[in-house]
Amino acid sequence: MTKPLLPSGSTPLELAAAEALADAMTLPVPLRTLTNPDTCPVNLLPYLAWALSVDRWDQDWSESTKRKVIKASWYIHKHKGTIGALRRVVEPLGYLIEVIEWFQQKPAAPRGTFRLRVGVLDTGITDAMYQELERMIDDAKPLTRHLVGLAISLEARGQVTIAAGVYLGDHLTIYPYVPSLVEVTGKTGSGGSIHIIDTLTIAGRQ
Repeated sequence: MTKPLLPSGSTPLELAAAEALADAMTLPVPLRTLTNPDTCPVNLLPYLAWALSVDRWDQDWSESTKRKVIKASWYIHKHKGTIGALRRVVEPLGYLIEVIEWFQQKPAAPRGTFRLRVGVLDTGITDAMYQELERMIDDAKPLTRHLVGLAISLEARGQVTIAAGVYLGDHLTIYPYVPSLVEVTGKTGSGGSIHIIDTLTIAGRQ
């Protein structure tokens, strides 16, 4: 062990710290792993989110949602004030978003306004989440745009089985046999004859 470089007048705390941290340089520090949202240990994700200035964090999120939010943070901060940032804010939370700007509405809405349709799939949404969603959208939207409508739609997905059947049948009625009439054709002829008889009586002379 090398001789410490502390001055002779060091306090006991400084001496104890130097002794405890003597082997600190030999400890592995996997910075690439710790700063990557895909490989960072789950228990360290909140600290990575803080380091990357994630605007909203909830410990109740699933692990995949936490990693998606951290990955989207850099893009959101770079593109804040754009429609793309709005989508990146909402979609990692499992929501679907449709932005309808003033010129896309019929009839056209007041200039500089927009509406949002947010689909919450089958996860549902609480009042607290709704309020937080409004805050996040307001933080990411362009300053020249004003939100005038926020519609929440619940979409449930499931498996539906559709089947069809065909039933075919014939009715057959059998009656007793009835012979048909037999027609015979031919030629007929008519004939006639006359039979004449004369009777001659010869008597003797008297």
